[in-house]
Amino acid sequence: MSLLGDLAAAFSYFSVLPVRHTDEPPGDGAIAFLPIVGLVIGALAGLGAYGVWLLVHNEIAAAIVAWVLSIALSGAIHVDGFLDACDGLFAMASPQRRLEIMRDPHHGTYAIVGGAIAGVLWLYALAQIPAVMMPAVLAIVSYFARWGGISVAGTVPNARTERTFRPSTQATLVLAIVTGLLFVSAGAKHGLQLLIGVVLSIAISYALGRFMSRRLGGVVNGDCYGAVIVVTEVALLLTYPALLRLQ
Repeated sequence: MSLLGDLAAAFSYFSVLPVRHTDEPPGDGAIAFLPIVGLVIGALAGLGAYGVWLLVHNEIAAAIVAWVLSIALSGAIHVDGFLDACDGLFAMASPQRRLEIMRDPHHGTYAIVGGAIAGVLWLYALAQIPAVMMPAVLAIVSYFARWGGISVAGTVPNARTERTFRPSTQATLVLAIVTGLLFVSAGAKHGLQLLIGVVLSIAISYALGRFMSRRLGGVVNGDCYGAVIVVTEVALLLTYPALLRLQ
């Protein structure tokens, strides 16, 4: 598939944006562009939040809109994975049984508790971000949170395919260019903040990948990727006030 085809497939599977949809599971090409999907979703969620703030001048309302759009525009696919991962990873069972629990579409106690904690922290973090900064902050955070998800996919074998994710050279080049452009746009003023955010996302994804692979017998699944994305996104948003003080 061409790069444009892979990009369309990524938006088709990982968002509800109006692109050509397919029922086929995403291949390596589509997965490679997951951060690009995050960049667009984050920007749109931030713009929606800022638009609401211009109308009502209420930071809480803007935070709620940002939260709802961040989840809705992704089709809640990563949140669903996070909830399934909570149920499976914390179950007192064998690795194989944990994988079976994560495949169950019903959510249990761990999912409810995990979802409540993540939701409260997510909303709190968003409420600390000035509405005018929402589009840029959410775009960057969503981009690097999804980098965390594909980094786990690239280092720990998938339970279904029994192999790791391997992006094409072309896709890697595209992501490298986009990442470079983000650093250039950040400039000297925000470059350090962005670098710290990248290092933090790498550390979180590495720690979660090791934890999950131990709990699942040396493999991970799609729910794990979603969990990494959600946890990384919330963690990066929570660090925003501290990073802001570095200016």
